[in-house]
Amino acid sequence: MAKLEGFDRIIGMDLSKRTFKACVLTRDKNFEDRKIFSGSMTPEGRGNLLSQIGKKDVVAIEGGTSSNNFARELETVAGKVFLLNPGKLHIIFQSQKKTDSADCVKIAKYIRDTHEESICDMNIPTKAESDLREVVNSYNFAKKQRTQLINKLHSIFNMNGHPEVKATQLKDNESRIETIMELLHGMASSDACLIEGMITNVEFAIEKYIELMRSFVISDPKTSLPWLSLPGVGTITCASLMAYVGDCTRFYSAKQLRNYIGLVPRIDQSGDHNWQGGTLSFGCMVIRRNIMQCAWSMDHRKGDCVLKNEWDGIILRGGRKSKAAIYVANKLLTIGWTLQKKKE
Repeated sequence: MAKLEGFDRIIGMDLSKRTFKACVLTRDKNFEDRKIFSGSMTPEGRGNLLSQIGKKDVVAIEGGTSSNNFARELETVAGKVFLLNPGKLHIIFQSQKKTDSADCVKIAKYIRDTHEESICDMNIPTKAESDLREVVNSYNFAKKQRTQLINKLHSIFNMNGHPEVKATQLKDNESRIETIMELLHGMASSDACLIEGMITNVEFAIEKYIELMRSFVISDPKTSLPWLSLPGVGTITCASLMAYVGDCTRFYSAKQLRNYIGLVPRIDQSGDHNWQGGTLSFGCMVIRRNIMQCAWSMDHRKGDCVLKNEWDGIILRGGRKSKAAIYVANKLLTIGWTLQKKKE
């Protein structure tokens, strides 16, 4: 606790959907004691907890679905709040004893024993960032639902002896209805019409989510315009970047931003063998997926573009397109960070 000497209590918390467990370490006992208590995550339960926390308290909670809003509430009363990165909190996921009481004790002791600069905390998002993240995640969920429903509709055609129907034919509303009316009969037609109705509803929701994202982008031109100036970046990718990266204030270097996104290639080294593949599976998946799509757009981009020229150069030297995509995606993030931080 090198830089936390001014605080009297450390409170480590483990949250669930309905309840929480908290461990309190006090300065009076040299932070060696521990008092565990529990409570409810209802508005009344959170209000009761907040009334017991003051400016002499350090509170640490593990990042999760319900943690962001609660962390903002804690910031109004506590002296310092740490939102810990669950992906780096090894003391939790490497533990053999997994109970809420054990986890809250480990979190409290982690804050006690770790230098503040080494604590694996995350930035607590603002209310606007949380709202935009909710919209972006709901949009991605709706897109997955649409894909699943179209695949289900495609399977109905296959089961009823029409393998010539391609899934691409079913992505357009008018084409779907026309194909169903022409080829399916009886129960198959009824089933297909119900699924088509669900697809139409999901597509309507997707359009509404895009409108919401567009309104967020328009409302903050200072942050959105640098991202939109990047080749291939549109409303959806820009909204994702604004939700999870913002104006890059919390990233002191472009490398830190790239690491946060997770654009690091898989490397397998053994003796003289050195293999490099696609990206690893950690990092911010929402942005990584979108920024990689922007990078892949260079494969068929027309006109003069520096990134397109670099893409072509990698391919001409014998590099795989996946390697070129990772390179261009990293380049896009580096340019975006420079625009946001240095305004140049």
